Amino acid sequence: MKSIAFIDTEVSTEDNKSYDFGAIDNSGKQLHTGVPHEFFSFIENKDFICGHNIVDHDAKHTVIPEKAKLIDTLYLSPLLFPNRPYHALLKDDKLLTEELNNPLNDSQKAMDLFYDEVNVFNELDDELKQIYYMLLKDEPHFSGFWSYVGFSAKDDLETLILIHFDGKICENAPISDFIRNSPVELSYCLALISATERYSLIPRWVQMNYPKVDNIIRRLRNTHCHNCAYCNEALDPHRYLRKYFGYTDFRKYNGEPLQENAVNCAIEHESLLAIFPTGGGKSLTFQIPALISGETERGLTVVISPLQSLMKDQVDTLEKKGIEGAVTINGLLSPIERAEAIERVESGLASILYISPESLRSVTIESLLLSRHIDRFVIDEAHCFSAWGQDFRVDYLYIGDFIKELQEKKGANCRIPVSCFTATAKQKVVSDIKDYFRNKLGIELNLFTTDASRTNLRYAVLYKENDNDKYEALRDLIETKKCPTIIYVSRTRRTYEIAKKLCSDGFKARPYNGKMESSEKQENQEAFINDEIQIIVATSAFGMGVDKSNVKLVIHYDISDSLENYVQEAGRAGRDQSLQAECVVLFNDSDLDKHFILLNQTKLSISEIQQVWKAVKDLTKTRQEVCCSPLEVARKAGWDDSVSDIETRVKTALQALENAGYLKRGKNVPRIYATSILVKNMIEASERIERSARFDNDTDKMTAKRIIKSLISSRSIAEADNGEAESRIDYLADRLGIERADIIRSIQIMRNDGILADTKDLTAYIKKNDTENKSLLILKKYHVLENFLLNILDDSEISLNYKELNDKALSAGVKSSTVNSIKTLLYYWTISNYIDKEQDAFTNKVTIVTKCDAELMKKQREKSYKLADIIIRYLFKSSNHGVLKNDEILVGFSIIELQNVCKKCGEDVSATDIEKTLLFLSKISSVKLEGGFLVLYSGMKLKRLVMDNKIRYKNEDYKQLNEFYKQKIQQIHIVGEYANMMVRSYEAALKFVNDYFQMDYKKFLSVYFKGERATEIERNITPEKYRQLFDTLSERQLEIIKDDTSQYIVCTAGPGSGKTRVLVHKLASLLLLEDVKHEQLLMLTFSRAAALEFKNRLRELIGNAAYFIEVKTFHSYCFDLLGKIGNIKDSENVVRDAGALIRSDDIDLGKVTKTVLVIDEAQDMDANEFSLVEALMERNDELRVIAVGDDDQNIYQFRGSDSKYLRKLITDYNAKQYDLVENYRSSRSIVNFANCFVKEITERLKTADISAVTNQNGEVRFVKHTGSYIENALIDDVISTYDGGTTCILTNTNDETLVVLGILKQRGVEAKLIQSIGSLDIYNIAELRYFIKKLQLTDDTAVISNEQCDNAVYELQTAYSDSTCLPLMLDILNTFKENNKKLYRSDFEIFLHESRLEDFYKAEQGVITISTMHRSKGREFDNVYVLLNNPDIASDENKRKLYVAFTRAKSKLCVHYSGTAFDKYKDCATDFSVDEKEYSRPTDITLQLSYKEVYLDFFKDKKHLILKLKSGAELEVEGRRLYCNYCGKKYPVAQFSRDCSNRIQSSITQKGYSIKSARIRYIVAWKGENDERETAIILPDVDLKLV
Repeated sequence: MKSIAFIDTEVSTEDNKSYDFGAIDNSGKQLHTGVPHEFFSFIENKDFICGHNIVDHDAKHTVIPEKAKLIDTLYLSPLLFPNRPYHALLKDDKLLTEELNNPLNDSQKAMDLFYDEVNVFNELDDELKQIYYMLLKDEPHFSGFWSYVGFSAKDDLETLILIHFDGKICENAPISDFIRNSPVELSYCLALISATERYSLIPRWVQMNYPKVDNIIRRLRNTHCHNCAYCNEALDPHRYLRKYFGYTDFRKYNGEPLQENAVNCAIEHESLLAIFPTGGGKSLTFQIPALISGETERGLTVVISPLQSLMKDQVDTLEKKGIEGAVTINGLLSPIERAEAIERVESGLASILYISPESLRSVTIESLLLSRHIDRFVIDEAHCFSAWGQDFRVDYLYIGDFIKELQEKKGANCRIPVSCFTATAKQKVVSDIKDYFRNKLGIELNLFTTDASRTNLRYAVLYKENDNDKYEALRDLIETKKCPTIIYVSRTRRTYEIAKKLCSDGFKARPYNGKMESSEKQENQEAFINDEIQIIVATSAFGMGVDKSNVKLVIHYDISDSLENYVQEAGRAGRDQSLQAECVVLFNDSDLDKHFILLNQTKLSISEIQQVWKAVKDLTKTRQEVCCSPLEVARKAGWDDSVSDIETRVKTALQALENAGYLKRGKNVPRIYATSILVKNMIEASERIERSARFDNDTDKMTAKRIIKSLISSRSIAEADNGEAESRIDYLADRLGIERADIIRSIQIMRNDGILADTKDLTAYIKKNDTENKSLLILKKYHVLENFLLNILDDSEISLNYKELNDKALSAGVKSSTVNSIKTLLYYWTISNYIDKEQDAFTNKVTIVTKCDAELMKKQREKSYKLADIIIRYLFKSSNHGVLKNDEILVGFSIIELQNVCKKCGEDVSATDIEKTLLFLSKISSVKLEGGFLVLYSGMKLKRLVMDNKIRYKNEDYKQLNEFYKQKIQQIHIVGEYANMMVRSYEAALKFVNDYFQMDYKKFLSVYFKGERATEIERNITPEKYRQLFDTLSERQLEIIKDDTSQYIVCTAGPGSGKTRVLVHKLASLLLLEDVKHEQLLMLTFSRAAALEFKNRLRELIGNAAYFIEVKTFHSYCFDLLGKIGNIKDSENVVRDAGALIRSDDIDLGKVTKTVLVIDEAQDMDANEFSLVEALMERNDELRVIAVGDDDQNIYQFRGSDSKYLRKLITDYNAKQYDLVENYRSSRSIVNFANCFVKEITERLKTADISAVTNQNGEVRFVKHTGSYIENALIDDVISTYDGGTTCILTNTNDETLVVLGILKQRGVEAKLIQSIGSLDIYNIAELRYFIKKLQLTDDTAVISNEQCDNAVYELQTAYSDSTCLPLMLDILNTFKENNKKLYRSDFEIFLHESRLEDFYKAEQGVITISTMHRSKGREFDNVYVLLNNPDIASDENKRKLYVAFTRAKSKLCVHYSGTAFDKYKDCATDFSVDEKEYSRPTDITLQLSYKEVYLDFFKDKKHLILKLKSGAELEVEGRRLYCNYCGKKYPVAQFSRDCSNRIQSSITQKGYSIKSARIRYIVAWKGENDERETAIILPDVDLKLV
């Protein structure tokens, strides 16, 4: 009897020596020992030694008796168990076991497996036995087996194989070559062919060790010789066409069998590019070769498609045809669905796999594809490879790298063919696709294309002026045709609106768009396919893969953005070639504007990629490789995380950087493992899991058992390094269908219970110079802020504005609060599942819904801070023993380690408590962490390749993306040209389309876009919009608009030079032509009036896009940065503090990451404002600054403004200077005088004279007075010479304005005074408070509806009809409404708080405006009268002030002066006169009192009475008090302050005036610093009369 021993040994990975031995012999004797000589004694007299992988593993590390023959069960298994599910003891190369480190147990399993193998061999038919023997008799892995079974044979092997496998393999395959060169590979292939289970596969370990098997199985089963019965039957595509698709023949194009030719090309394993029209059978063309490969060689066809949502549709469609071998793996699957899909691919059940390009980054996907024989890669939407295509995607450029890497890993000169498909592609796109694969993979693509047009489609374009006309035409078409109809629109919102409107008109219609829930999409699609509804209103997402043959009408309500897309979408009509169908476009040129705007919003600009590169440089300051999430990169780049598709945008930017060689994005590999199993077997593990009190329920225990069973049974034998890979948490999650978070939690519990060993899989990175105290201070800062936030949190939904919230925190004493800190805390609360948070993309409004009890949350957070304190101290203590690397100390630690530390400090904590605390510390940047549980929040591995921080992403690197965007622009113009051409000539339009796809692209452009049109199609704007933008501008203005290369521009703009127009058109140009997104554009002004004017003019020019541009005053922007509600009282240091914040680490990067900064009135910057500008420049390397101002009009030196800062941009930053010296405002005489006057100012930036554009001469009149009280003379002049237009009187001082106002009132002339009222917050004016009350807002009202607003305005007008300030209040409300597309409550409140009354004063005909010269800046009037009492013009400051006053005039300038200062300018006047008359003192003076001039405490008990009064109501003055007459009684309602009384008394006693009358100017809400409640106060006007 033959003696045999079955063995297994455990080998140390450290010294490669065996340290544990197990053996069992055929008599049943057993041995388990750690002593080598005992083991050798047991086996030394045996004839045969058998084991699993004994030849390559055990025999190399253990002494084996020389005479013994080796039998390896591993290599026999694929021969003898080729049928799925193979053998119960096997999984790939592994022996399934429930014990670890027990070689005796594994020896027993090897014995059981061996005897099963012997039995199976004995049952094989003699031919197959002979074949295996003759192929493998000399192979060392098999020779022992032949000796043991005593089998031998001798025959003509090739003939034997051909006879035995007749009808199963190609008769002309090179069998003899395989016998001679690859006998083992041939054996395994024949074993697979002999398998009776259709989904059986060659095991992965065989493919890895014998990579030629893939080629051999292909040559045997799937290489058409065209000359044998097997090939003619098995590889006949017509058989599959009939069997699965029910067709008798392939589709022809103009009689050409293009589809069949492409299928045959794929069957021949050639690579191809097929351009088939929509409905042209593209899917079938790759599905038939995939099915053939799946059946013949068990090949897997991988289909890469950009649209995840459509993958399931494709799979479902195939299932309906009886094809169950298709699966998809994408991000929309649940863990269980994902695990099931992976299992189907891995087990051979799937022959077609649909994935997205992003999936190629997954290690799981790579591992899966390595385990299968890949027949080919099919790339759908192949035009995405080309920058000249209509949808270039940089993630497609990774596909070639992935295939190349996969081929290298598979070895044996693996070459995987590709099939590329697209519905439309012009010649340049075809060339780009072919070049890509030639350069990347050395592949030549066979081209299959047709110029055949769809003869059953009739095209039409109907030009419609507006949406109403479009809808009427739409309805008429539907009523006329009465057939299944697809309506394409360009916006998601429109799908709902038009479908709803059609339903209300009696049609059966439903919407369809990519943002719908999958269930709703499916339901609406099925309803349309099944003719339950007539109409589907859809975005371009509809129709791909939808097989509905009877659609007879496709209407484009909005034209497509390219001819390619239009042809595809229109082609969804008339799929039944026997039906005549119509494709109609309802066109208006403004449709193209929408496409241009959308392109600009969605394109990835070079500046954005530069921002991401800067973020990567920041993340890799101290180490070359990092793991991070797309959201972390976005935040570091300063991108607003509320922007849609932000993850995709980040990944696209990273791919662009990778393509340019700046970084390498690795596979998404979570670095956490479940290794070092401490239990001996599954029984022990199960018992300990059952006993554990740490698992919450039986489900958690079952999860743990599944994990430990997978770990134990997956112990690798053939691949020593595979154990770590298969203990990776993403591997476990994918295979077991369990969420990664649940896997990690279970692993932590099993570590706590000693089932798994603890592993230091977390790393803290501590900067060499960081201190424990710094981290604790950060923690303390957040602790105080979070306590504040927790106190305002309740169990209901709350809506908050970040700025309001921060302002409340600061007011509550949380000094370190910032908007960024609040955002960080709310983000942490969200990912920790404490709250749901929804942020509006266009406002700082955030809605929070609590998901747990508020009190419980407070307790948990307080505990977390205690743990955080302990952890920080421990990590810094441990850093003394850490590893120093690149100025960082690396401290490795584990969750359990920290648990034990916390327990020693008296804290009873779970692993979850520690994880949450560590995550919090990471998010607040108190400690930098990586690894461990953080894999849940860090999806990408980035390796920086360019380490020089000075190197930037350049225009050259951006070339390919830029080319794509240029093409997109041209495509929009081209589709517009098609529409206009179709209106004119049907035949010409069809020829135009045909030429577009068939001609060389450059030739096409030269034929159809000649002369000016060649330039026009380069612009991302329609010619009409371009003319609107630029035709009204001067040459010099155009130079500024078109300068897109200068990083810094200073525009020195003279008065009336169209500065506002230039800036508005420059802003429009930046948005429409220069790729600047609205969120990356910031404009700063010095007044809200200017900001509002810019917004209004922009809205007129570019429409609703103007709403989203950030145009703010310096103070408003700084209040935003600081997260404070703006008000005049707190504005003193706000700019300085904001500048400091920008330079700190606590800034909200989304607020300061900008591409362009535009500064209006830049000459008025002071040191703090210029420092803020420089801080923004420091934050943004590529920031473009456009500063517009006039140093001649710098009149605010008294507050620190200085034109030297404007000059600094030129001298220190090399800004390009443009002078604007054409005056569009003033008449020639006014301009000539201003030129003469301004030359006396020293150190001017402009040297050229201002020139008047108008030919009107106008009037400049000087009146010199020799006497006093010239106010009366000026007013006589105003009244006597008024001949229409707007008129303004300018004075030097506030007192002078009051005198002028009094005289005009006394003479009955209507006038208004532009004057600020100290620190008045207009939010507190009674009329506006009443309006707010009537809005009837609740605490959770976020948006004010138009109905609410209109009702409140009506209530205000009714209640305050006799208020003299009502018109101004209505102007304020109307201004807000006009400048805000959506009326957010918080925006309205901030608007009121941050506005000043003078911002809303407008010049009116018939009403004389009175102002100081300072307040007149930025305004203009037809007639300007300047009052100058002995003016001092010695200083430049005073000259500038006067220059501003003079240049406000458009037609008439009259200067009334006393003294001699202006005598020298009389030659510059059109009229000069001397008035020697002595005028009497003004008889009337009006005082307008502010807060300081009334006694505020006097009002505290009078609120009820005061609120019954109205602005304009008369008051009586008695002594210091003011009385109202109410219901026939006299009540005291106000009292002068002591200072005011003294001032009035001075006027009365010293100047001879007495109080004539008083009236209410404003009623205002007020609350003292120590008051709990508000009261109402009166700010009166007091008239004084000369006695």
